[in-house]
Amino acid sequence: MGRKYLLPIDPSENCRRAVKFYNENLRREDDSLVFLHVVEPNFKSPTVNISTDTDPSVRDMSTQMESAVAAGKMLGHKYLSWGREEGITCKALVHVDSKPGVAILKVAKENKVDHIIVASRGLNALGRTLLGSVSSYVVHHATVPVTVVPCPEDEKPSGTVRRFSLY
Repeated sequence: MGRKYLLPIDPSENCRRAVKFYNENLRREDDSLVFLHVVEPNFKSPTVNISTDTDPSVRDMSTQMESAVAAGKMLGHKYLSWGREEGITCKALVHVDSKPGVAILKVAKENKVDHIIVASRGLNALGRTLLGSVSSYVVHHATVPVTVVPCPEDEKPSGTVRRFSLY
């Protein structure tokens, strides 16, 4: 029986590098892949006029979400095509969630995956503190093995945060 991998995908080079890592280092003949693109809602908390039938800001939010989901589907089709060309059993999913790490683990559980492969975004310490790290969340909360594929050294952020104390 083959192994089932979950590979969260986005349009980044880091994601392509993670898929390449799987293909060159982990792949076996009977593996199957689940590609997952998580769409994060980008709501600006508009004030909605209740005296009109449909407020333009609500229509804009809906249009943005539809566009993001459509882009996720296109990305999924791209990775499905690659997988099928390689002879790999695979499927692609788009999931809308404001917490990508939670969504990744939910899909991993629902699809009974054996292993998760995530790409590191290469955030510096400040970026990880402010934005959080999806890969870190997945590593610390997953119930299956997780492989984090790092950025190359030359693509890591140069800015570092230095701690300073008056004492």
